[in-house]
Amino acid sequence: MANIKQQKKRILVSERQRMENIRYRSSIKTAFRRLVEAVQSGEAAAVEAAHQNYIALVDRAAAKRALHAKTAARKKSRATRIIARGPQVEETKKRRVTRKTATKAAPKKAAVEAPAEEAPVEEAPAEDAAVEEAAVEAVVEEAPAAAAPKKKAPAKKPAAKKPAAKKADEAPAAEPAAEADAPADES
Repeated sequence: MANIKQQKKRILVSERQRMENIRYRSSIKTAFRRLVEAVQSGEAAAVEAAHQNYIALVDRAAAKRALHAKTAARKKSRATRIIARGPQVEETKKRRVTRKTATKAAPKKAAVEAPAEEAPVEEAPAEDAAVEEAAVEAVVEEAPAAAAPKKKAPAKKPAAKKPAAKKADEAPAAEPAAEADAPADES
C-alpha cells in the first residue's frame, strides 16, 4: 500500500475509472445482444432504436477512452453489417476449427454416421485388426506433424572465392617473384 497521500488518492481514482470502464464494456455487450435480437425479430423500428442506442454507447465509451477509437469503429462496422444481413443473423461466437480438432473429430464422425441398417460385419482376424489400428494411428500421428511449423535449415557460410583457372591458350605471365630472385643485369 502506498504511503504518500497523493498516491493513495490516485489508487482510488484508478479503481473508480476501472469500474466505469467495465460498466461501459458490459453495457455495450448487452446493447449488441439486443441489436441482434431486434434484427432476428425483423421489426424495422426496433432495429433502428437498438442500432442508435448501440452506436451512442460505443461513441460515448470511445470518448471516455473506455474503448480504443479503432475498437469502437470496428464494433460500429460490425453492427452495420449485421443489420445489412437481415434476419438470417448467425450466432456471433463460433467454434474455431483447427487441424488438430478436425483430425480428432474425423474418426468420431465416421463412427456416428454409420447407418444402423448395415449387415453385420465379419470379424477380421487379429492380425488384420492390428494392422488396421496401426494405419489409423499413423494417420493421426502424421496430422499434427504436418501442422507443426518446419524448422529452418542453418545458414551456410559463404565459400571463399577460388582464383580463376588459367586458360590453356594463354601464356603464363612472368611472376614478379622470379624476377626479384634473378641477379640484376648491370651493364
